[in-house]
Amino acid sequence: MCRGDHWSPVNLPRQHIFWDSFLTTHRLTGNNGCASEKLYQLCDATVVPEYCDLVRRFMDVPTLAERLKSEEYISTEYRMCDGSWHSLRFIAKKRDEDGNVTHVLCAVRSISSTKRREQDLRFAAEAAKRESEMKTRFLATMSHDIRTPLNGIIGMINMGNQYADDPEMQQKIRDKEMESLRYLVSIVNDVLDMNKLQSGEIKKQELTFDLIAVLRDLNQTYHKKAAEKDIRYQVARDKDTIRHPFVIGNPVHLSRILSNITDNAIKFSPPGSAITVWSSEEQLDGEHTLVTFVCRDQGIGMSEEFAAHAFDMFTQEKVTSRSTYQGTGLGLAIVKQLVDRMGGSVTLQSRPGAGTTVTVKLPFKIGKQDDLKPAAQVKGDISFKGLRALVVEDNELNMEIACCMLENSGMEVTRAADGQEAVELFGKSAPGCFGVIYMDIMMPRMNGWDAARTIRAMNRPDAEIIPIIAMSANAFSEDIMDSRLAGMDIHLAKPLDEAKMINALKQCIAERSAVKLRNDL
Repeated sequence: MCRGDHWSPVNLPRQHIFWDSFLTTHRLTGNNGCASEKLYQLCDATVVPEYCDLVRRFMDVPTLAERLKSEEYISTEYRMCDGSWHSLRFIAKKRDEDGNVTHVLCAVRSISSTKRREQDLRFAAEAAKRESEMKTRFLATMSHDIRTPLNGIIGMINMGNQYADDPEMQQKIRDKEMESLRYLVSIVNDVLDMNKLQSGEIKKQELTFDLIAVLRDLNQTYHKKAAEKDIRYQVARDKDTIRHPFVIGNPVHLSRILSNITDNAIKFSPPGSAITVWSSEEQLDGEHTLVTFVCRDQGIGMSEEFAAHAFDMFTQEKVTSRSTYQGTGLGLAIVKQLVDRMGGSVTLQSRPGAGTTVTVKLPFKIGKQDDLKPAAQVKGDISFKGLRALVVEDNELNMEIACCMLENSGMEVTRAADGQEAVELFGKSAPGCFGVIYMDIMMPRMNGWDAARTIRAMNRPDAEIIPIIAMSANAFSEDIMDSRLAGMDIHLAKPLDEAKMINALKQCIAERSAVKLRNDL
């Protein structure tokens, strides 16, 4: 490797070595001596220890002629002390009349970028393999989890035929069927939610909301759920310190994060145990705050090995104690994805038989109460007899179900098969003709969001105030936020529930606003 008579170990990879067969003179230094020794010195000075032996053997000059006897070149790869990768190649430049090598060119080339690509591909392949294995396990588990409630539903239907004249037994059977159906819906929702998160279709959407109100609603919901399983649900008031209740962020994502964590705690906690939750705040600066949410249970806990992968997709512990509990293995994975998107962190501490503690830290921009419209409360009973409802639904079965529910409350229903037809019917109607619009989202010609925007933009007095209630099979937070941004008042997740449909309308009538978002998580 030469540039005149000067050389440097640092520049070695960028230069060439010429060697003659007499081994008396080499152009590394311009002096007489053994080329191998000089190469060894350079190797020890520039190559990482784990590759030194390999490079030394490769640089053994006396054996080059024999190694190149039937080859035009030989090569190897190694890593330098600075972390870069290089390729070292000996090339036969001249041969004598018998074909023996007399002159050799040593070429050193940087291959760091190539190595990085190879490593990236290898890591990607390994990740894909792990994900494939997890998906296989997940599909096997999900097949079992789907078939079990389906078999239960079929069995309940057959039992209902046997007890056709027993109202009490019929009610018990319907309750069991509904429990199984809700679990099936939860499986579908988890799979769809994770698919949307993985596809990168989530947009950053933020609004001002009352953090304490969100926590209060969640605590009320889970106090009831825990009580049904004889579990004590308690808020640690001494640790619960929120100084800035009005923050800017995504309340739907927050609700989903805390719901998934608490659902998990209830699912894996035995009767008679306790679940304790609290939140605290650490102000970062004049505009931002960091809120910590903690959920601690006294459940069955997790092994150290499983806890390390608890937030991975499709992960389920196979120990008997946990395998007896239902679940897709996606709940905590969804939590991790949402927390990451909100710029926060989530940690988990657990021991078998000693329970689990999940801690979520999320940053928020401090908001103002003035930016938040107070929620109206429904007072007294409201009659909907004679109220005309516009139901927009492209699925015939879903249309029949929705119309039946609304007609049971005394409403007069007008049907529209898609968003375009709904816009035309509303536009041709007299102001005040319709008292509410129940709008599906995914429809041909015009979807529900575009239809809602079009109606809200109409130049007529009822366009801004008519309640528009979204009905969608997509219950992901992104869809709920999109419904709000399109001018819809409330988002109802399918399958439809008559009580929720009526209560949603009552809330809209109380508010008379098209900008207040509710969610149905």
